[in-house]
Amino acid sequence: MHSEDRLIDAQVAAGRFFRQQLLRSEAGWAAAHLVQRGLGHLLRASSPWMVGYAPDGWARLVDHLREEGFGDETLVTAGLASVTKSGYLVDRFRDRVMFPAWDSAQHLVGFVGRARGGRAKYLNSPNTPIYRKSETLIGLAEQRDLLESGATPVVVEGPMDAMAVDELSRLTSSGWAGLAVCGTALSFHQASMLHSHSTSDTVIVGLDADGAGRPAAVRWLDDLSRFFEQVLVAEFPSGHDPSSLLETPAGADRLHEALSTPRPLAELAIDVELARWSRVLDHISGRVNALRRVAPLVARLPHDRVAGQLGRLSEVLELDQEIVSREFVATLGRSSRRVLPSRSLDPFTRTDPPDAGRAL
Repeated sequence: MHSEDRLIDAQVAAGRFFRQQLLRSEAGWAAAHLVQRGLGHLLRASSPWMVGYAPDGWARLVDHLREEGFGDETLVTAGLASVTKSGYLVDRFRDRVMFPAWDSAQHLVGFVGRARGGRAKYLNSPNTPIYRKSETLIGLAEQRDLLESGATPVVVEGPMDAMAVDELSRLTSSGWAGLAVCGTALSFHQASMLHSHSTSDTVIVGLDADGAGRPAAVRWLDDLSRFFEQVLVAEFPSGHDPSSLLETPAGADRLHEALSTPRPLAELAIDVELARWSRVLDHISGRVNALRRVAPLVARLPHDRVAGQLGRLSEVLELDQEIVSREFVATLGRSSRRVLPSRSLDPFTRTDPPDAGRAL
């Protein structure tokens, strides 16, 4: 058995090794990639981000950590190495840009490695006694000072997106702190972690404006709303995320505009839900049932945005304002807080759609 402290020590030693490798290989593809993505500041030794590079080769990290006094079993248990069929111990991460993952106590417990083209883009540490992807955040330790000073957390998908948000915030003194979940899933544990280390009552969700990004952002609403008074969403130009924006002309200005003008995430949830009902909105029953699905979401908007949203729904659904208002009031009466619409519900599975009389 290995103590958690020893496993964390191995991760910290690996993190130092990866960092040294990146700083020593400024002519390599990893450094060039960071510069291309507008993140050249990460190559400065003074950068708070512990971004590193896992060198190409079968056992560069293993050899280094053995010299540091770590046993083979520790390296395997920590998820830093694996055993081949021939019995050799080899590095799990090879030729990848490395991003440290932090647990709720801000311990380095694992890594996310980004490859160059031709391989799986991202590789996470395996589940270990100290690492679960859903219980870690990228950037939690690096953004600690900003979070404690009241910066608004901006939760994004990729590690480099978090770093792009951080760099823009520091350049413009905008008060944002970038953190990444490494994917489109946010767990209740991660939302709790974010809240426990933040002094802000607002959180901004920033996800790619693609087919997967919008529904993913909606799924985050419930958990984040448990901890933050305002849950907002920043919508990036189509085909872009924060780090890719920094590669484009005037990209920093476009990213700054997106983060400066977020809207309530519940509004995006309304748009996504309405889109799911689009094929049945030519029937009165479909329009009314769509209204009933989004009414609980309208109730989650800031008070000063409710009237405008009800007016918009009246126009989009071609329903009388009185009907829309009545359904909204009925929703408030049924419950002051409702969960998000179930993703499993499909508007086309209803076998007995209500007729106009029953719908009203």
